[in-house]
Amino acid sequence: MVDSFVPAARLPHNDRGQVAAIAEAEGHAAIALLGELHDDDWQRPTDCVEWDVRTLVSHLVAQCEDNIHLRTMLRRQFLGRRRHPGKIALDGHMAVQVEDHAGETGPALVDSFALLWPRAVRARLRTPNPMRRFTIDTGMPGAPRLLIGHLLDVIYTRDLWMHRVDLARAMGRPITIGDHDRRIVEQVIRDMALAWTAAPIALELTGPAGGSWVIGSGAPTAVIRTDAVAYMRALAGRDDDVTLELVSGPEVALTFARQARVIF
Repeated sequence: MVDSFVPAARLPHNDRGQVAAIAEAEGHAAIALLGELHDDDWQRPTDCVEWDVRTLVSHLVAQCEDNIHLRTMLRRQFLGRRRHPGKIALDGHMAVQVEDHAGETGPALVDSFALLWPRAVRARLRTPNPMRRFTIDTGMPGAPRLLIGHLLDVIYTRDLWMHRVDLARAMGRPITIGDHDRRIVEQVIRDMALAWTAAPIALELTGPAGGSWVIGSGAPTAVIRTDAVAYMRALAGRDDDVTLELVSGPEVALTFARQARVIF
């Protein structure tokens, strides 16, 4: 069985055309879900503990604005440090994003997101190659520096995908899974494999967004199975109690798989 698993570290980075197609598909999926929001949904809590549905959507709108206007992003970074000195830089920045849209209604935010997401995708794709090769500090304690090209091509769309999961859970609705969801999950697993330092494992993610990969270098010492979306939530720090099935191998492999983290 393991012979058919794909070495995750060898998965290719998506090319520019694939990046655009995945981002467009995820934008359509997010806009469709946002269109299902009712008046009693906006104050529902989400898995992002400081945000309800309305503030989460305001973050999505502000993220688009940051992509489109560098000056807006830099202003929020400066204000985040000044207004929220007790937060890490990333959290302070996001707090300012939410503050900037505090007076807007939920439906107005949905309209803004539908307008801005395609523009944000185009802006990211237009970023010159020399800039893409620079690395930046993510502002997350313990996280390595991040290639700007990877942030633009992968992380922003991944962030929207995870927030779509957050919203669906808050709304009590199932998340719709299509082909592009599998591509997003695949790139998460690629990042996980590139950072993996423990003994190699075979990871089988079930469900329509899933797949089968070898994580780490060498013959797998264990085979682990779990639901794809649930495991993405665990890697993003949403669910430390995710159910992992040890198909074979030592139980310590479950600990490494459960403790892994990936930038979302």
